[in-house]
Amino acid sequence: MTERLTYYLLRGLFGLLARLPWVFVHGLCHVFAFLIGRIVGYRRAVIRANLSRSFPEKSLEELRQIERGFYLQFAYNFISTPKLLHQSPERITSEHFIMPDLTPLEEAAKSYDCVLLALGHYGNWELFSTGQLLLSTIGYSMDQVYRPLKNKALDRLFAEQRQRFGARLVAKDKIARHIVEYVRAQDGRHWLVAMITDQAPGIGHATYFTDFLHQPTAVLDGIERLGRKYHLPIFYFDIERRSPIQFVGRYVPLYDPKEGDLPNYTITERYARLMEANIQRDPAAWLWSHKRWKRPLEHYPNAVRSARLQALLDSAKDN
Repeated sequence: MTERLTYYLLRGLFGLLARLPWVFVHGLCHVFAFLIGRIVGYRRAVIRANLSRSFPEKSLEELRQIERGFYLQFAYNFISTPKLLHQSPERITSEHFIMPDLTPLEEAAKSYDCVLLALGHYGNWELFSTGQLLLSTIGYSMDQVYRPLKNKALDRLFAEQRQRFGARLVAKDKIARHIVEYVRAQDGRHWLVAMITDQAPGIGHATYFTDFLHQPTAVLDGIERLGRKYHLPIFYFDIERRSPIQFVGRYVPLYDPKEGDLPNYTITERYARLMEANIQRDPAAWLWSHKRWKRPLEHYPNAVRSARLQALLDSAKDN
């Protein structure tokens, strides 16, 4: 009963936000950012520690500027999303979530029925589901891999929100089965399976560490294992933030099975480099409140270390 009531209250709130004029939405976002950043200090210690380690070359004022920018984008992600998702499809694809070049996917469709896409918690990831509007024009259906939320009311609400434009949600533990079905079907349909891959691996899954934002970082390698096993191309989704409510996404090739055998973790390392460059280009748009570095390298003596990371560690010893 409590979950049902919570769901309807949240749904009513989202409906109200969707109907507010943009001038009020922008005002609410700035007020909310001020409250959570300056008054409440939501995960401030985590954010500041993450930023200072990731950008040792920046001054304190530069770090604080990124912090303020993060809180503002964070506020927009929650408050403006209902409004964004209630725009017309034409307005969404031309003003808010723009994908100017689908050629890489069209080329992949000539040889493969399914492609994998790696992206991060960058910009407004709740908007990514609207990508189905443009993917449909080139014959693709999209699956989004997700972990169900503990709060059932929020989980239901976000699931409805993310599937509004035809994209599907697939639980993480079921995605391999879906991929097998897509590969075997050979029915002329094409699938894009999108996976957010910048979160910290769970215990038992931190098998590969590299130098990411100047520190030893465990990187998920699940998308590499899926691409290798089922011989599927992998793309990275590079996101350019033009404003808190406008993003441009581009498909960057990470792996083509035609490359043949590659050393293990090559694809994962490529992803790390592209994700890092995306963050460095516009740091405030990443999810800095996430406890990304909560499991240090010392806890995983058997994990594989990239050559780049080993060079970083050797340099630290010398200094």
